[in-house]
Amino acid sequence: MDQRHLTRSMLLAASLLASHAEAVPFAERNAAARVAYTTVAALANVVPIVSTLYAPRCLPGYVVCKLLFAGGSLVAVTEQLVTSGGADWRQTRAILQRGFGGDWVLTGAHVAGDRTPEPWPEPRSAAAETGGGWQPPPL
Repeated sequence: MDQRHLTRSMLLAASLLASHAEAVPFAERNAAARVAYTTVAALANVVPIVSTLYAPRCLPGYVVCKLLFAGGSLVAVTEQLVTSGGADWRQTRAILQRGFGGDWVLTGAHVAGDRTPEPWPEPRSAAAETGGGWQPPPL
C-alpha cells in the first residue's frame, strides 16, 4: 500500500466519521467507536487539511495551527508592551490568554461532535475579572 492510497483512505475515514453524528455522548460509545474517533483526532492534529473538518480556521494541522496562534500572540504582546510602555497589563493578559488558552490538541470528543474545538478562544472580559464593568453615570 503506497503513501497516497493510505492518505486517501484516512481522509475518507475522517470524512465519514465527521458526517456520522449520533446522540450518544462520546464517553458512552463502544470502545471501537472511541478508538476510531481518537485515531481520526490524532490524524487531524498533524495532517494538513484534515483538521479543517473540525476546526475550520486550522488548515496546516491542529497542533501546528495552535503553535502559530501562540507564536502570533507572543509577537502581538511584545508589540503591545513596547507601544504601551507596559502600562496596560489587562490587554497583555487578554492577548496571551487568547493565544495560549483553548484546546491544544483535538480529542475523540471533538471529532465525535461532543465538544467544539477552540484554537483561538475569546478572551475573558475585564468586567468578569473585576466583578464589575462599565456603569452608566448617575442621573
